[in-house]
Amino acid sequence: MVSEKIKKIGVIALLSLISYFNTNIAFSSTEKLFLFIEKSDFMLGRPIRVDLYGISLKTKITDIDLTKLDENFGVVTDYSINDTHDKRWPNQSVQILKLKLYPRHIGKITIPSLHSNNIKTNEKEIDIGVGETSEPKIFLSTKNPYERQQFTLNISITSDNATSRLSIREDFKIKGFESTPLPFIRVKEKNGTYTNKIGWAITALKNGKQRIELPPVEYSVSGVLRKKFYLANNTINIRSLPSYVPPTLPIGEITVQSQPPSNWLIQTDSLAYWKINIKGKVNNPYRLPAILRQIKSNSQIQFLPVNSKHLSEISNNNLLSITNHTIPFKALSSGFLKLPDLHVQYFDPINGEIKDIVYKSKRILVLGLFWQVALGIIALYIFYNLFNAIYKKIIKLKISTNKRNQALQNLLKTENISQLKESIKLIAEAECWPRNMTVSQWGN
Repeated sequence: MVSEKIKKIGVIALLSLISYFNTNIAFSSTEKLFLFIEKSDFMLGRPIRVDLYGISLKTKITDIDLTKLDENFGVVTDYSINDTHDKRWPNQSVQILKLKLYPRHIGKITIPSLHSNNIKTNEKEIDIGVGETSEPKIFLSTKNPYERQQFTLNISITSDNATSRLSIREDFKIKGFESTPLPFIRVKEKNGTYTNKIGWAITALKNGKQRIELPPVEYSVSGVLRKKFYLANNTINIRSLPSYVPPTLPIGEITVQSQPPSNWLIQTDSLAYWKINIKGKVNNPYRLPAILRQIKSNSQIQFLPVNSKHLSEISNNNLLSITNHTIPFKALSSGFLKLPDLHVQYFDPINGEIKDIVYKSKRILVLGLFWQVALGIIALYIFYNLFNAIYKKIIKLKISTNKRNQALQNLLKTENISQLKESIKLIAEAECWPRNMTVSQWGN
């Protein structure tokens, strides 16, 4: 009897022990996921600090997919803790992922639930205010650009502070586009506020609906970072070019300035320079027309290797690509030399057609050394004769003036007929009249 009771007690104790361990094991193996948000006012441009706790997770907490957050938030991971303990969950492995969420909009925004295997966090709704600055506004220079057409995207934020400033990462490139940052602009409005602008010159590389993912825009006052704006992603419809537009044709207006040698006369076999300046609203200078193919040597002119410079400049909040060609050449024969005409084509996105423009250069007089010397001698001869004739005329005029003055003085002192005749004679010589004039003829 005693032995049977001992056996029963042992079995009961064993079953209780097994039940205890099974309960603890089951409890410790239960996966849980929690999302904690710090209690504070939520403001556009300021981060929402979020702690994501994983309890007894079978995977790393950093493997959780956070892409659901991208639509309404800019997500920045501070750091993660893979294995720690927390008194709220005794005897269990705890993982922590600390995040910063930057809202993309104002108003009510939902933080979606995050999943890990079969567990998930609860959705949380928060209310985002605007704060001391306005909500960022996005302006596109055109809503339906063509592929390979440059357009601008500007971010505008209004502030009351005169030292406010916007900045973006200079090295950031927008995926799927050619992009170049535009300089920061601050404009004081009539109501005393300041409009801050910054943006990009963008060129789409392919047609269709394209998503523009912009980098965060930093807002600072007196050099101190105050806010960081994560902007909403924009989708823009890129129009395809007509099938007759070749892939090398520039999209947008192109201007050409041709500067032949400043001297109207050059000598044969001497070196002269022809400068060509090409400008266009394209992101890459190498997309400008390759006009050098149109410039070839012939029997009248010899072109030498060209020196080319490719530049970019910002003008009126647009990016201009510039190519400067300096073309040395030698004229091979005397006569009037005409530099080649320059034909430029580009696709006009406003009218949707190809435009063909011809730039003509003025003629240049070219003379060899023999002709220059001969013409120089002829010019000197003409100049000498002209100078001699003018000199004689001046001397004659001077003599006539002296004679006239002398005759007038003699008339004032005339006392007899002979003196009067002498005065009349001087006046006749001064005026180139006949020498034997009578008094009555002189009077008439």
